[in-house]
Amino acid sequence: MKRTISPVLDARQEVWSEHVQDAFTKLEIPPGTMADNLVASLSMYCRKFHSRGLQSRDLNLLIARAFCAVDNRSAATHVLKSMEPHCRHVSRWLEILSELHHFPQLLPYFSLGIIRPADWAGAQLDRMWTLDFDRLVLTDAERHEMMLYRTLRMLIEQVVVFWDATDGEGILGLKGLAGLKVETGSPKKQTLTTPNDLLKYVADLFKKQAMKRSWKTVPSLLNLTC
Repeated sequence: MKRTISPVLDARQEVWSEHVQDAFTKLEIPPGTMADNLVASLSMYCRKFHSRGLQSRDLNLLIARAFCAVDNRSAATHVLKSMEPHCRHVSRWLEILSELHHFPQLLPYFSLGIIRPADWAGAQLDRMWTLDFDRLVLTDAERHEMMLYRTLRMLIEQVVVFWDATDGEGILGLKGLAGLKVETGSPKKQTLTTPNDLLKYVADLFKKQAMKRSWKTVPSLLNLTC
């Protein structure tokens, strides 16, 4: 069962402080002045930006980011190593959490591992990302063809900022495309949700973003099947 942190409206600061302190305890972060200061700042941040509540995994990633902000990479590493799939790319996450300016809106995708860094041989690390649709939970309503394409467009609009600094040069791997295929109930009825269809759609989205953002090129797309 997912544990959601839902602070009450009255005494919100105190409630958030309790939840953040509880997270520190579960992560076995030792007490001290730095920890106390981070608990206070994180409580204020959550009260301001997450008044409706926050998943525990989101809070843990916020804690890792807070330690990066005070240049305590050892503590941030400790938090990231407790998370899946973040423990596989700790060094890249440390860079991302320290530098990325678009973190708040990307937090849910980051914490679930839907959007994550990649490390393919031969490519520059700061230009490589993965969209993992195996980790994307879709309702029955969202598996309608139109809704599926809308979801894809929304995700691409979130990740395009990663390549602004390189004028569109980079790589995006798309994992789990085959699992997004809409079932029609009839083998003769065709839909536009095969992996190739979805890749073409994503490529078109990137071309439009390249024109909008005045990129010199567009990221290469890889269909990751494993």
